[in-house]
Amino acid sequence: MDFNNTCFSQFYSNEKAKQTLVQFAADGRLPHAILFEGPAGCGKTFLARLTAAAALCQQPGGPCGLCRACRLTLAGTHPDVAVLSPDSPEKPYSVKALRELILSCYVLPNDGDKKIYILRDIHKMSEQAQNTLLKMIEEPPAHVMFLLTCTSRAQILPTILSRVVTIMLTTCPVEECAQALQNRLPQCSAQECAHAARLTGGNIGKALLLLQDEALSQLYRTAREAVELLCCKDEFHLLCLLRPASKKKEDFSALLSNLQELFLEIVKEKNAPSAPALGNEGKLFPDAVMNRITTLQAVQIIDIIRKVQAELAQNVSPALASAQLCGLCKEVL
Repeated sequence: MDFNNTCFSQFYSNEKAKQTLVQFAADGRLPHAILFEGPAGCGKTFLARLTAAAALCQQPGGPCGLCRACRLTLAGTHPDVAVLSPDSPEKPYSVKALRELILSCYVLPNDGDKKIYILRDIHKMSEQAQNTLLKMIEEPPAHVMFLLTCTSRAQILPTILSRVVTIMLTTCPVEECAQALQNRLPQCSAQECAHAARLTGGNIGKALLLLQDEALSQLYRTAREAVELLCCKDEFHLLCLLRPASKKKEDFSALLSNLQELFLEIVKEKNAPSAPALGNEGKLFPDAVMNRITTLQAVQIIDIIRKVQAELAQNVSPALASAQLCGLCKEVL
């Protein structure tokens, strides 16, 4: 089965993942629970929506993109497809809300054969919330499908991982990302699209944000420069770099999130040399930077960032959190 004959062709790169999904759909055996794992911005939710369309498509070998079910699903208006995000005001990942979701699973679909729940960023669920979700994933009604997303399976309970089919996603090659940006944002020049693609290592979602939000673009540039200074053990210039962002809690929190994602990508790149090319000249960072840090050190820095994020959430001042980040990373490096 060729995914180019389906709506899966709209998803860039990740040919193996698309081929797996289209084969599942063609055979009529889409799993009841799929976990899409990949960096923020790589299109996990979009691919989950395409998978939902495949499950509900009224034509064989879908998603066709033309039938009523596909059109409603891809437009986000299908009555049997619910998309939940951890940051929404309804707090859908509280234990109470998840118990209500479990009860709703037993209500039959309104318009199709399946009732589909797309749960974004489940790594942000508490352990108790994940255990609550596990109860439904273990033995769901026949008409229910869960499509989950996360940035790293390391933050997901092993009991959940054992009951889902995990599909790994990566960012695009830089050239393909630049072309996708030009298709999505024709008002941007080819040079602007190429620069955003290189800056984000082929991450279409992040590149789109950078091209449309200058504040986010500056934060991401700062995060990349901070990684280079950390790897070069330049604590003084790192503190100087972080000072503007550390004046405002929201900015520093966003910067920490960018730092964490960049170090996660460093870990993946170091341990997957055959992965699709990232960054300028096929690298997320130059060899001069990558060779200064080991995989273990990158993992330790990720743990430090998470610790600083937790303390920031407990009202530690951004300036103090910034100093602590630099000090702890210096010890690791």
